[in-house]
Amino acid sequence: MALAALTSACAGGNGTTTPNGTNTLNLSASVTLNAQQATQPEQIFVYAFPLPAGQQSLLGLKGTLSMSSPTAAFNEALITVATMSGACPQSGGVYPNYTALYDTLPNIQPVQGFILKDPNQGSTNLTVNFQLPVGLPVSSCMVVLLDWEGGAPVTMTSALTMQYSTVSSPSTAELLATGQESVWGANVGAGSTTNDSLQFVQENIIPQTGTILAFVGDISDSPFGVPAPPGPWQVVNNIYLVPGGCPSAIPVDSSGRTDSGGHYAADIPPTAQLLFSAPISGVGQMAATQAVYQRVNFPVQAGDCLVTLFGLNAPNGGGIDAETQVQTLFQPGV
Repeated sequence: MALAALTSACAGGNGTTTPNGTNTLNLSASVTLNAQQATQPEQIFVYAFPLPAGQQSLLGLKGTLSMSSPTAAFNEALITVATMSGACPQSGGVYPNYTALYDTLPNIQPVQGFILKDPNQGSTNLTVNFQLPVGLPVSSCMVVLLDWEGGAPVTMTSALTMQYSTVSSPSTAELLATGQESVWGANVGAGSTTNDSLQFVQENIIPQTGTILAFVGDISDSPFGVPAPPGPWQVVNNIYLVPGGCPSAIPVDSSGRTDSGGHYAADIPPTAQLLFSAPISGVGQMAATQAVYQRVNFPVQAGDCLVTLFGLNAPNGGGIDAETQVQTLFQPGV
C-alpha cells in the first residue's frame, strides 16, 4: 500500500528540559489520506518518538488535535497516545485494523485516546491541556496512532507536547477505561439501537483500595449517515460509583459493556454516587466535541463499581454516534 503524505517529528532534538526539572517531548504528526486509502474501512497510521533511557512518568499533555475533511461526509479520528518498550518502530507505518497493528507491534500499550467525529466539511479541533496529579508509567518509546474511519480523505493532525519526568521507581497509578461508543438511530451491532429512549452502560470494577484522582480525555458526538435529529439533541455521559459491586440487573458482556440498549438508569441503585457528568448538546447536523479534565478525590474500595451511563435526549428523533474517551485516573493504596 502506498503511503499517504505524512510528517512526523520523531527525529532527535524533539525533547527539551524545562526549568523545574521536568521534560517535554514533541508528539507532532500529521497525515492526509490518499484517494486509495480513503476507500478502505479503516486506516491506522503510526508515529514513534523515543524517550531517554531510564524510568519515565507521563505528567501531562498540551496542544491541539484536529481532523479536516474536504467534503461533507461522516468521518471519525481516534488519536491515541501510546507507549511501548524496546526500540521505536519507523514512523509512517499504515495498518488496516488493530489486529494487524498488534500482530506487528505487540508491545504497544495505549495510554490516552481522543476522539473526533464530524459529518460536515471543514475542520474539527480539540484543545488538550492537562497536568496529572500523579505520573503514569511509560516505556522507552511514545507512539501516536492516527486512526481513521469514514467517507473522505481527511487530514489528521497531532500538535501535542508531552510533559514527563525521570523517576527512580515506576508510578503505580493507572487509567481505568470508563469510556465507550454508543449509536442511536440504526442497528449496526453491539452498542446500537433504533430506540432513542434506551441507554447503554460501561462497568469497571475497582481492582484494589485506592483513590480516584481525575477524569481525563474527551467526548465527541455526531450525526453519522442516517437522518440527523431535526432539532436539538443532548447526550448524557455520567459516571457513578456503586459501593460493593456492579448492579446485578444490568446485563454486561465480558468487557463490562451492555450490548443491547435498556432503561438502565432505573437500575442504578440509590446508594450510587454521581462522580462525573458531562452532557453534550447539539442541534441538527452539527457535531459536538469537548475536552475533559476534572480533578477529584474519591476514596474507593476493592470491588466497588464504576458505572458509566450513556443516554440520548432527542425529542424529535434522529441518529447520533456518541463516543467518550474519558478515563478514570486511579491511584492504588491511597
